[in-house]
Amino acid sequence: MATTPRSQAISTPKPHPTPSRLMASPRPGTSGNASRPLAYKSPAVKTPASAQGHGHHVSVSSQPSSTPLAAAAIHDELLALNSPAAALMASIGPTGLTPLPGGADGLGITTNLQGNPVRPSASSVNPEMERIHRIQLVADTLKSRVSGYGVTQEGVERTAQLQGFDTAWDDDNLTIAGIAVELEVIFDSTDRDHVKDVSLKLNAPDSEEPQLLEQGTEILKDNLESSITVDGIPQWKSLDTFQSNLQYLSQLDRIEGGVPCFQAINSLYDAFQKIWTAEKEKFGGQTTQQRLRRGAIGRPALDQLPRLGLSVDYWVSGQDMQQANDTPAGGEQMHTARFFCDAGPPSTVSTKEWLSDRILTQDGEAEGDAATDTLQPDWKDPVTDANEFGKAGSDDLTMEKTAEISANVLDMHFACSLSPTVYVPINVAATLNVEVAMFEMNQELAITSQMILQEHFNASKVGGAKTVSEERWLRCLPVPTEADPLRHRRHSYALHSAQHAAALWCYPVTQLSFNHPRQFAAAIPILRQYALVWSLLRSLVNYGEVEPSHQSNTARPEKIAVKKKSARPSKRSNAKVVGVTLDTILGTNGSKTGDNDVLPVDVSLDVFSDISKARLDVYAPLQGALDKGKQGAFLFLSVNICHDGIFEVNDLKGMHPSVAPPDTIVQILTATEDIGLLVEWLLERAQIRG
Repeated sequence: MATTPRSQAISTPKPHPTPSRLMASPRPGTSGNASRPLAYKSPAVKTPASAQGHGHHVSVSSQPSSTPLAAAAIHDELLALNSPAAALMASIGPTGLTPLPGGADGLGITTNLQGNPVRPSASSVNPEMERIHRIQLVADTLKSRVSGYGVTQEGVERTAQLQGFDTAWDDDNLTIAGIAVELEVIFDSTDRDHVKDVSLKLNAPDSEEPQLLEQGTEILKDNLESSITVDGIPQWKSLDTFQSNLQYLSQLDRIEGGVPCFQAINSLYDAFQKIWTAEKEKFGGQTTQQRLRRGAIGRPALDQLPRLGLSVDYWVSGQDMQQANDTPAGGEQMHTARFFCDAGPPSTVSTKEWLSDRILTQDGEAEGDAATDTLQPDWKDPVTDANEFGKAGSDDLTMEKTAEISANVLDMHFACSLSPTVYVPINVAATLNVEVAMFEMNQELAITSQMILQEHFNASKVGGAKTVSEERWLRCLPVPTEADPLRHRRHSYALHSAQHAAALWCYPVTQLSFNHPRQFAAAIPILRQYALVWSLLRSLVNYGEVEPSHQSNTARPEKIAVKKKSARPSKRSNAKVVGVTLDTILGTNGSKTGDNDVLPVDVSLDVFSDISKARLDVYAPLQGALDKGKQGAFLFLSVNICHDGIFEVNDLKGMHPSVAPPDTIVQILTATEDIGLLVEWLLERAQIRG
């Protein structure tokens, strides 16, 4: 077959060394793919000298070898994207001519899609890790959907197998077995997908018969109810909760033979329950929610429907403070830590007694209410106690005790997942890793406070989330009066940094690791502190699109004008913020506004001046100030949020303190956790005084 004549520069082999990998180009290219390994080079990539006059013509004679590959080698090369066709596709851009930037990998697929974070630099891209990450995402998606909806024999079996358990059928009985865990699911012989009974047992090495876990059995049986009835209509029930519980059992079963982990979780629950009971006896006059917010740990629960494992409710919002019983309060306002075990360091000493016989002891350095915060758990350290025992006894006793401790050291540690996520400032998050590394900080997960609030604001808007970014957030609050019970007023909020920084950076804390409950107890005051801080900040963007039904249409053009002001592209500066505030107060035509116009409220956050306190400064104009010709008539309130969510009022200007006592301000903030409602109350008190 005739071939087109080729120039000597292309067809003549060059004296280059033999490539170390199959199908690799002998000449490194100079395109945007130069940073790739040689195995990713396309044979069409040429040097500038050889490419002149040839455009994008692909040379077939420049291949280092024409020997066909074996089938297995071809399969491996295709998976690694090292074949000539894959390399050619990776080097050609969407136009068919232009090479992709260095951020592309594989078949030209990148993660720079809409809604995903942009890569920090192309040099950080690892094609192999990217490929593994994508495969893991696909596997996780399949695992979450393989069980399907509704309880079936196949769904239960697949769910157990995906969690690493062995399964075996005996007629209609399914046995799910691990190292120490044994779960038996008995299906009905007539209705094959109906679960008649469930039995969860734990095989302990020091026990001849498996131990029946009664509470866990009831929970799993509830998870496997074939269907539920709502208003007389049967509804399908998902296996998601059952899958989550099996994942918890599998996590504990794979570490140290399973039994030590279950015993460690039980000993942790016993310690937390002793603290909760002792605090109830000491402070019997407090409600459950008050003790939950001020206690050393919180309210523990073990194997409670519908979830297996240990959980601790450590914070609840002010809206649920009036509940006085011990039943867990559900809802989004409850902050909960769920515990499990994880393999690897820091190692944990297995013990049944984390506390001394006194349980609680005095702590003179604690801040806050002396009646509660001066009592702290009297923790025991098994290693320290053993060392003291060795010092007091003979060498033989010391060696014996040391050997006993070594046998009880487990290659595992405790961990807890936090729900919901707590956003902690970067400088404060570092204090959680003082005694032990409680979590690893990934800088790519850091986010600004303004971005979090903007996302919450977009999600709460009518019509779904938008991708806009606004400097101020609008909110409509009810301000009823005797003359107008349906009266509303709109606020415009902005969040700034007290240090005039560009952004307030924080880190999402979703999981903590520790090997002694003392470390978890030390983190609780900080978690409560910033759970309250974010509850206050979220009040700035709640119900951003609520419109009063009785409001006249004349106010709508003004609201649209304000939106255009905040959304239009403009240069960021302090003058811009002042300009928006004055335009909002005076209106577009310079006329004085009424009660129904937008009230600008600026909030400043300081987490650097005192790392143990988060200071919130609130600025708002006093109503009627322009009518009375006052200069600088603004309301200023400064509040500290301390550890355990305790409020302190620093300063109040613009009104006499007698009409707004600090204790009353603290009570309003504690009950409402809403900055806007507090501002409206202060403005009302200022008018009464005036």
